[in-house]
Amino acid sequence: MATLARLLLSAALLLAAPCLAQLRGLHKGNLTAYYEPRDEAFAKEALHAAVAALPTLEGALDLDVGTSPSISLIVTRDNDQFDRYVGEKMPPWVQGVALPGQRIVLRTLAPAVMRTTTAHELTHVLLDELCDRAGADPPRWLHEGLAKFAANDVTQGDREVLGQAVLEGRLLTIAQLEPAFAGQRDAVSLAYAQSYTLVAFLHDLRPDGGLAELVRNLGLTQDMSRALLRTYGLTKDQIEKQWLEGVSRDYLKHGLPFPGELLILLAMGALFLIVHLVNRHRRRRIRERLQEDDRLRRIFGQRTDDSDDEPEEVDEEYWE
Repeated sequence: MATLARLLLSAALLLAAPCLAQLRGLHKGNLTAYYEPRDEAFAKEALHAAVAALPTLEGALDLDVGTSPSISLIVTRDNDQFDRYVGEKMPPWVQGVALPGQRIVLRTLAPAVMRTTTAHELTHVLLDELCDRAGADPPRWLHEGLAKFAANDVTQGDREVLGQAVLEGRLLTIAQLEPAFAGQRDAVSLAYAQSYTLVAFLHDLRPDGGLAELVRNLGLTQDMSRALLRTYGLTKDQIEKQWLEGVSRDYLKHGLPFPGELLILLAMGALFLIVHLVNRHRRRRIRERLQEDDRLRRIFGQRTDDSDDEPEEVDEEYWE
C-alpha cells in the first residue's frame, strides 16, 4: 500500500513538473527554491532556512547532502497550486509537505514559521533517503522528534505541555509515543514534545552520527529495542529511564503556575491567613470577655448574697 501511494504521488509530481519551468529559481548547492516573482522574499527565507538546518541534519544523519540528489523547495501562496504540487487536496492548516523525489512544497508564511516549516520538511526528506538506503521503517517519534530538533522548534507551549505531564505523572513511554500520535489533541501535543526530547537525548548520547547508526541498525534488526542496544550499548528500558528522568528534571518548573498566577495564589494564601488570625484573635477576646463577666458575676453575686443576711444584734450594754 505504501509503495502504491508513493507511485501515485510520483505520477502527480510528473504532471506538476511542467509548471516548475514557469517559476523562478534560487540555487544554493544542490538546493533550489522555486517561486513566482511575488513570492521571492519567502523563497529566499525558505532557502536560507534549509541551508541553516543542513549542518545539524548532516551531522545527526551522517549524510553529505552535496552528494545527494538535488532537493527542490516549491513556494506558493496559491492554495490550488499548493494542492496541485502536493498531488492531493490538503487541509488549510497544512503549511508544508515533504514528497518523494526530494521535493518540498511550502505555502507562503510569516518568516519565522517559514524557517521552522522548511527545516521540518527537509528533515523528513533526508531521513526518508537514509531509511530507504538502510531498508528501515522508522517510528513516527523519530521522524517528528528529529524534525523539531533540526528546526529548533521547541515552543513555550511544548515546555508547558511537558511540565504539566511531569506534574500530573502523564509522561509517555517509548512504546506509548507511536499510538499517541493518533490520539486526542492533548496526547498528540505531548507526543510531539516528548519526541523532540527523546531525539535530543539520543543525539547527546552519540552526537557523532548515532541517529544514523540507529537507522541502519533498525534496518538490520527490524526491531527498535535491538537497534537501540546495538547503537548505544543500553537497553530500551535503561534509555527510557534516563530519558524520562531528564525530562522530569528539566521541565517540571514549566508545569508550575506562571509568576503572575503564583503571586495571586500567594496573595490569596496571605489573605486567608490574615482572616484566620483576625478571627482567632476575635474569638479569644470574646472568650476572655465572657470569662471576665463570669468572674465578676461570681464576685458581685456573692456580695449580694451576703447583704441579704440578718443584721447583727446590737449590744445595748455597750452603748450605755
